[in-house]
Amino acid sequence: MLRYIVLVFSFIFANECIVCHRDKESKCKNNIHYTLQNEISLTLKAWGVKDYNKSLQTLPKISNHPIKEPKDLAIDFLRRKCLRCHLTSKEVNPTNNLCLACHNSHLNKEDSYRAKATSKHCLKCHNANFIGTDYFGLFPKDFDKSYKAPITKEGFYPKKEYRNSYHHLIEDVHFQKGMSCIDCHKMNKKASCTSCHTNLSQKNHPSYHKNISCIACHSAWQVNSYRSVILRSDIPNYKDFKRLISSEDRYLEEFLKKALKKPSTKPVMPDFIENRLYKGVWYLGYYFRRWERFFLINYRGKIELARPLLDFELTYIDEQNRTIIDAKRFGGFVVAKPHTIIKEAKSCEMCHLNPLNLNDKTTIRFNTLKGELVEGEELTPAQIRKLNSYKYKLERAKELF
Repeated sequence: MLRYIVLVFSFIFANECIVCHRDKESKCKNNIHYTLQNEISLTLKAWGVKDYNKSLQTLPKISNHPIKEPKDLAIDFLRRKCLRCHLTSKEVNPTNNLCLACHNSHLNKEDSYRAKATSKHCLKCHNANFIGTDYFGLFPKDFDKSYKAPITKEGFYPKKEYRNSYHHLIEDVHFQKGMSCIDCHKMNKKASCTSCHTNLSQKNHPSYHKNISCIACHSAWQVNSYRSVILRSDIPNYKDFKRLISSEDRYLEEFLKKALKKPSTKPVMPDFIENRLYKGVWYLGYYFRRWERFFLINYRGKIELARPLLDFELTYIDEQNRTIIDAKRFGGFVVAKPHTIIKEAKSCEMCHLNPLNLNDKTTIRFNTLKGELVEGEELTPAQIRKLNSYKYKLERAKELF
């Protein structure tokens, strides 16, 4: 009887899972999906905030003080543009139950198999510009409707899934073999290639490649969205942004559809943590998106891939139509772990003759956008010499022929 009463109250307060799984509650609250600490801290660091080590639970509230510097906008940007996806977000979890954001509900042990998280649960958040949909071979299209072609035979644009429509590229080999996300990403266990791939051939994995990550060689492609052009506008200049109606932001899509019909609509956007409206609307676009280029950096002793995820160009227009911040450039590259693994490694030339790796003393400053590094370090001169040395290429050639 007591258990029944507890169960009823648990349903009322939308956390029925902890009745049986009390041991999982503390683990969940220390999990990166609950704290979002990695995403928040990296973003704040890119915006130049000195005290950047924050989580969803310690992130300051939106300030009403006058905004003068990019760092003053950082919290606002996170709470009203970035953090649409979290475990209690109405967008991904209308039940308000932390557990049911990732798991199906069940009421008894016989139905426990139904509680297993599926890839569809993961893709509610891991989509579009972030790691997740790439595992299934999906590359997000640019925002403008001209990129949404080809239209269907009925004359409509392709149906949006996971916030966008996608180009279909090669899928990850693990997906082709029937594996789901949680086959590798288990609770509190870091995914590692060598956990399964223990018998690596020395012929194909020579010692001079020991400091190169598996993904750097075995990823087929990655999502690179070059230069995030972001604007907070406190004025109703909606016509300027009608091409951003389809921009992986469900709130903005619905808001612009309404505001373009009724220009007197006040420019407001919610704090997605508090679900409270504040003045101003955040717009975000990219210079362009590509999958074929890649960049190498030195991260914790390994040569890894990088991507310009946090390469920002910021503008802020206040409610008096004054440009407070005008195209301020900051942020840059972070480590990339694309889930587009193929059995065959990249060709030698893709690294050793990569034009993005041959200039100056770094692999990533000599690209067209000259991004800085937010995470990781430049390759050392010794590493650059090794990558491009004649002897190294000869040794590599011996393994191939």
